[in-house]
Amino acid sequence: MSLDLLRRGLKISHLRLLAELTHHARLTDAAQVLGITQPAASRLIAEIERIADAEIYIRSGRGIELTQTGRKLAERCVRILQEFADAGRDIEQHRSGQSGHVSIGSVTGPAIEYVLPALRHIRLSYPEISISVEVGPSNTLAPMLEEGRLDFSLSRVPVDQDPALFEEKPLLREPAVMIGRIGHPLTRTAAPIPADAFLGFDWVLPPVGSPIRTTAEQALRDQRLPLPDRVLTTSSFLFTLATIQQTNAVAPVAQSVANSFATRPDGAEGTVTILRGDLLLEVETYSFLTRKGQILTPVAQIVAREVLRAVTGETELP
Repeated sequence: MSLDLLRRGLKISHLRLLAELTHHARLTDAAQVLGITQPAASRLIAEIERIADAEIYIRSGRGIELTQTGRKLAERCVRILQEFADAGRDIEQHRSGQSGHVSIGSVTGPAIEYVLPALRHIRLSYPEISISVEVGPSNTLAPMLEEGRLDFSLSRVPVDQDPALFEEKPLLREPAVMIGRIGHPLTRTAAPIPADAFLGFDWVLPPVGSPIRTTAEQALRDQRLPLPDRVLTTSSFLFTLATIQQTNAVAPVAQSVANSFATRPDGAEGTVTILRGDLLLEVETYSFLTRKGQILTPVAQIVAREVLRAVTGETELP
């Protein structure tokens, strides 16, 4: 028989303290956030350990550290409290009609190719909905989604994250290309540019393990070529773009991103050049991600359906 924590006396105050301990290594800091004293927090911890019949934390040089049991319980507390917050948003949005706030996460390619056009439509059809968009790598977006700071994301489950924490609807693979500055020396090479020609220049790459870097490195290996030995590593697309525009460096980026910066809306030349080469670059499939067991608020469902319509033409939510 499973341990019935509610019958044994687990309360919201216990959940709130455990949730705060995922962010704070000192009990006094967690207590301060909750507006209680340190002795009161200590009593709550003792009650939790009695209810769970397990050690929740150990003392360390930096304060306290959750045990494996404590960490698992705290992670569930974060999700339970987020569901309460979402329930409050549900009620408020039902009261106010089709209005409210939605937070979206996306890796760069889908953000430009699909999220941006969807938002244009949403702004016209649902002017009372406010939207924030977090664009970044999947390993940044996944914790934000898990903690409830995002309603959903177009991204991938990072290799160091538990897939069981998320609901996943696979969408599309992401084609990528190499880019350089306007007038880059490689533009004088007949297309397709040989893969080894790119190795004569500096490369700008995201951190090791990121999907687009892994894809580029594997494409080089497939042609039995060495990895670039002059690499600038950055997680900032803005810094990547600035470096490409001002130097002879090259970089692999999503095809949709490259198209946006290679050609202006009026058809004029953009700020970078797509260097058509024989490196076959296609990043692994990204997905529509939500938290496991999450029920999107009514307003988030409207936005999610519009984004999915832009990506696949379908509006079915997982």
